[in-house]
Amino acid sequence: MPFGQPYPCSMRSLRRACVALVATAALSACLAPQPVVRPSESPAPTATPSPTPIPTFTLLPETPTLAPTVAPPPPTAPPRTARPAPTNHDAGDKLIPYYFVIRGQFSIFPPTPQLDFDFASDVDGDAFFRGLTPVGQPIFTVREDFIMTPRTAYHEIGHAYEALLQRKDASVDWRAKYWAFRGFPGTWQQAAAEAATMTGMGQWIHQPQESWAEAFSVSIVGGGQEKTLDYGRTINPVATKAFFMSLLNGAG
Repeated sequence: MPFGQPYPCSMRSLRRACVALVATAALSACLAPQPVVRPSESPAPTATPSPTPIPTFTLLPETPTLAPTVAPPPPTAPPRTARPAPTNHDAGDKLIPYYFVIRGQFSIFPPTPQLDFDFASDVDGDAFFRGLTPVGQPIFTVREDFIMTPRTAYHEIGHAYEALLQRKDASVDWRAKYWAFRGFPGTWQQAAAEAATMTGMGQWIHQPQESWAEAFSVSIVGGGQEKTLDYGRTINPVATKAFFMSLLNGAG
């Protein structure tokens, strides 16, 4: 075809070309790969750490410190009313027969003793020797409700015997003679000093003057157990009576 001339084309051919072009474009669109829509991936589950339990504390109510309960002091007993002192020596009269027995064997005793009024029953003791009168009479007193016994009577009379010997000759240590006769350890003064550190019945048991009186009583009765300390030297009643009688002549 000469340059510059229009390209020969019929309307039918142009229409066919357009249809072919549209068909090709449509087919290309159908055959083009379509994007795949995928669901979004869920994030991988992560382990949720368990919460650390927080310890709980229960506050107990504070126990108050209780002050110690102090028991009230017992009621004070009213002062005991002392029994009235007797105005007789009815109980003391029961000692007289025993006194006469001794006077018949020991001439140093005066014909009769002096009896003080009995003492009340709420006072400790059974009977007491209270010394000598100015003329040398032994003085005795007895608890009003006490039933006299030979051992008690001769015990108190034994005290009187030592006092009468001392009155007869104060230069002689009569108790030292007794201590040596019994074979007791040490001296009677040492025993007296030891007894002075004691109280109550323990003191009485250790007193040398009580040992003398107990030995005199047992020797007159003729037997029995001394209530005072004998230091393991059991008394011989017969020999002990002979010893006491020997003192009348200053022997022993």
